[in-house]
Amino acid sequence: MFRDFRVLMTSKFRLVEIFYFPITTIIIWGFFSIYARGFSLEAGLMVLIVNIFWNFALLTQSSTNMLINEDVWSGSLKHVLLSGISEFEYLASRIISSTITSLMVLGIMFGMSLLWFGLGALGASMSIVGFLGLITLVASIGLAIMVAALFIYAGREYGFLAWTFLQLFVLFSAPFFAVSVYPEPIRTISAAMPFTRVFEGVRSLTSAGIVEGSTLWMGLFVAIIYVIVAIPMYYFAFRRARRTGELVRME
Repeated sequence: MFRDFRVLMTSKFRLVEIFYFPITTIIIWGFFSIYARGFSLEAGLMVLIVNIFWNFALLTQSSTNMLINEDVWSGSLKHVLLSGISEFEYLASRIISSTITSLMVLGIMFGMSLLWFGLGALGASMSIVGFLGLITLVASIGLAIMVAALFIYAGREYGFLAWTFLQLFVLFSAPFFAVSVYPEPIRTISAAMPFTRVFEGVRSLTSAGIVEGSTLWMGLFVAIIYVIVAIPMYYFAFRRARRTGELVRME
């Protein structure tokens, strides 16, 4: 983790990746929310908040996996593992480092939205917003572990999963519209997606000012299931890669 933060402070492209894109995205959609008030205040706020959670999820998951990718591409993964760090200590450090930076960016995005883009209207509902953030964080960690498992299992040429994997899950999570818009087969898939209840909660919060408790707790339950499923996937992928020598060939 110490090494991660030293690299972050000295690597300009990492600073751009972590701060520039999420912040500029919120500025763009923040101004859209101001413009959209002339048509529908709820729609503008909904789009803005969805983008905050979307960027938070993407940053948490992709940063974790990009740190692993960079270790493989630079040839330092073998040296880290030879130092005696276990595969789960290695993964946990990557998750914690990414979570800290992602929470920093989340705070910046919400601060900008509260000050400039009218998100203060939801001030009384910040406990719900916090619960939705917790669901997003847990689900993103689960997906990050899954991507790490797939990357280690399939090889370094699948490093692109670090920045493409989450997009597919968001697609089936109905970010800006109700799940009922999807054809029936896709609705079944959507029910199993980790962010479906997050986006449903955002839409309910901006339109009615409340979110049903069942939506929140089911969202957290699904997110935890992803973590529970992802951990053994990572364990077996790592053990297989070490047994077959794939871990060495990734360097």
